[in-house]
Amino acid sequence: MRYIQRQSAFARGLHWIHTIACLSLFVTGLMLFIPAVASAVGVGALQGARTVHRVMAVIFIGAPLLSIVVNPKGFKHFMKNLFYKWDATDKEFMAKFLPYLLLGAKKHMPDQKELKSGQALSDWLILGFAILISISGVFLWLGASGVALGEGIVLWSLVAHDVAFVMLGIMMIAHIYLGAGVFQPYRGSIRFMFGDGRVSESDALYHWGTWAKEELKKGDKITVE
Repeated sequence: MRYIQRQSAFARGLHWIHTIACLSLFVTGLMLFIPAVASAVGVGALQGARTVHRVMAVIFIGAPLLSIVVNPKGFKHFMKNLFYKWDATDKEFMAKFLPYLLLGAKKHMPDQKELKSGQALSDWLILGFAILISISGVFLWLGASGVALGEGIVLWSLVAHDVAFVMLGIMMIAHIYLGAGVFQPYRGSIRFMFGDGRVSESDALYHWGTWAKEELKKGDKITVE
């Protein structure tokens, strides 16, 4: 069987780090965001949650920024994929995506590039809300540290932080549903980021036909078992 290397070791390592940071921020954020949860866990646990939240926030913001410095080619490749110009197949994919979620493999989908149009749209939203939650979080941290920012800035930062938290939570659930292979056509896709980063030739052609054909033609990312 032939496999295509879809994700590099660097990308998988960064994804591991960011996943741990995201999940930690989400859990501690729930403790801080919902008064009933805060009351249930107690003052000591809440203080610990604040500390973990801030440490993980530094990792959440710092890891991607550091990756840009360490691996600028990877960042350029990511941005090129994220902001490519959609063509007819991308628009067709989005038009058929909801029926595809309902019918799965029974619904024929057009060939896609390395980044599906639906995934690109999802990544735009995740990136936007991640930037919003990061910037607002920095302002909230500064305000809590005694820096004079003004009540308006702190209030709007709190609103923005909460909105981004809710939206990223929703996006995270959708990401896990597809990325972890809960949705049957994506079964086994968890290995792309949490395994060896490879995808079988048949799965590659099914999910990213245009990209798979290009990689099969080049041959430099192909392994045979």
